[in-house]
Amino acid sequence: MKNQIIDIEGLRRLSGNDEAFISEILKLYTDQAAKDVIELENGSSLEDWNSVRFVVHRMRSSAVPLGLKDLVVLLKKVEMKLKEDIYENVQSEIEKIIAISKHAIDDAKHQLSLTSA
Repeated sequence: MKNQIIDIEGLRRLSGNDEAFISEILKLYTDQAAKDVIELENGSSLEDWNSVRFVVHRMRSSAVPLGLKDLVVLLKKVEMKLKEDIYENVQSEIEKIIAISKHAIDDAKHQLSLTSA
């Protein structure tokens, strides 16, 4: 896949090359990340920053094992800003988080298609 952003080799190392485990992690990620994106879109449009902060924290926990380093950095940045009630540029950063997350979901689906092939 062009522009692969999931560190599949890191996931293989983490799992001891357990393809069933990798598939399960990728499935869980695609399901949860899709829900998180919707919650993030809804929370940010309503400016419900407590909800957004909760979702961002949860997303960060999911992104770490997949090696989504740029996403993790951005999620942490937004989480810290919201924790300190700093809202400057948060909307644009959330838009970036959503875009990267959608790309990661597509990449996870692609990786799943390769493991089940």
